[in-house]
Amino acid sequence: MKIIKLVQNETIKTWKKTSTKILIILSIVALFGAVGFAKLIMSLTGYTTEMLGNQEWETVTKQRITELKGIISESSKYDEITVAELKAELDICEIALKYKINNVYYYNDYWKIEILDEISSAKNEMYLGKEIEANQKLIDQRIAALDKDDYTYYLEQNKNEYKTKLDNKEISQEEYEDKIYLLELRKKYDIYKEPSKDILGWKESTYEDIYLMKDTLRTGINKNTGKMLKLNEIENLENSIKIAEYRLEKDIPNLDSTSSARGLYDAMAPEFSMLFVALLMVIIAGSSISTEISKGTIKFLLFTPNKRWKVLLSKILSAALILIALTLILSLLSVVIGNICFKEAGTEYVYVSNGEVHSFSNIVYTILFYLSSTIDIFIYMLFALMFSVLTRNTALAVGVSVACYVGAGIVMNLINYYISADWVKFIPFNNLGIADQIFTNNISYSTMQMASEALSGNSVGFSLAVLGVCSVLMIVSMFDSFNKRDIV
Repeated sequence: MKIIKLVQNETIKTWKKTSTKILIILSIVALFGAVGFAKLIMSLTGYTTEMLGNQEWETVTKQRITELKGIISESSKYDEITVAELKAELDICEIALKYKINNVYYYNDYWKIEILDEISSAKNEMYLGKEIEANQKLIDQRIAALDKDDYTYYLEQNKNEYKTKLDNKEISQEEYEDKIYLLELRKKYDIYKEPSKDILGWKESTYEDIYLMKDTLRTGINKNTGKMLKLNEIENLENSIKIAEYRLEKDIPNLDSTSSARGLYDAMAPEFSMLFVALLMVIIAGSSISTEISKGTIKFLLFTPNKRWKVLLSKILSAALILIALTLILSLLSVVIGNICFKEAGTEYVYVSNGEVHSFSNIVYTILFYLSSTIDIFIYMLFALMFSVLTRNTALAVGVSVACYVGAGIVMNLINYYISADWVKFIPFNNLGIADQIFTNNISYSTMQMASEALSGNSVGFSLAVLGVCSVLMIVSMFDSFNKRDIV
């Protein structure tokens, strides 16, 4: 019962502090800041898209045709390869004008742009005298698809070509099946059928992810490491493909997509608000012992029958309870503010369990993500409290802890990039970011790969074990110092 009263006393003292109230208000304001930032990005994206779409591309293309004709007329100045490229570009510009294909200001590939690229490559080879008959046949087929203005017809052309390559043993049966599977995805979900309204079309990005994962599974080689895939990597890839298919079917964008203002908000809100929570907890922990020692108020606690370890433990428990309570409040507020400020539904979390795809609702996902984010904050809180006990200097404890919180990620990215030694993965700061390690399925596979190149790539279990050991060491250090040193 004594420890409970001590915790209550510490919690009341903390809530009464002006700095606590200010940072709590700032953490709530940060949620509205995330709303504004998400809407700003979407408005800028929409402006850029509109600006690109409204350009007089036909005028630009006609000017380029005139320019190319003038250059080609002086072809004696250029080598054969350059002339072939110029002639191919001229043909493509004329085809683009004829079929009204904006190949100047397009912001995402679609099937007609693909056709222009294929014809350009074929024309280039023909002007160099390479495989004239085969290239002319390809050009005629692609022009026929443009004449029909039929996306399905174009996909069927691709299927027939892959079947011919399979019959000629140019590709394997497994590769052929992957190609047909990908074409069926394009047909089913209208991927690349029209220019995307987003600068980063999430469906196209998801399709490219599936393409990359299928290729990796077929070859059995991890493209990042150049090594054979491990069993867990194969399982992760297969699960990621299932998740990508589920997203396409249910029309659920990734968090790193710019196609949804709500998705951007859901991605940014935790980063914005939890920053102030982290600062609050570092200030609370960093000033917890040192301030009381400097003011002499610690003596009143130690004059009571309470033992020293109970006093210190009550401070840890009080800070932890405040952290959890504030995180739960912010997570719920985040959902409420998102529902009020955006028309779109909140982001679901998609995952695979026992081979089946499932999803969390937005509110469950948000609460779990916020709570898992507190693991990192708890570590920095213990770090600040340990410094407060050991140095008895509030400025040093808070300053060092905040500096580590802000700068550790940048430093560790540089270390991971330049140092490949095994010992790097045991550095505590390299095992933070637990929430991002747990909830990886809400970003695209390509983004995940880029992130893994910068980070240590440790598993969640390993990271938790390292952080657990560090927590024990910090707790033992602070209790030992607090129990043995004199209170001045």
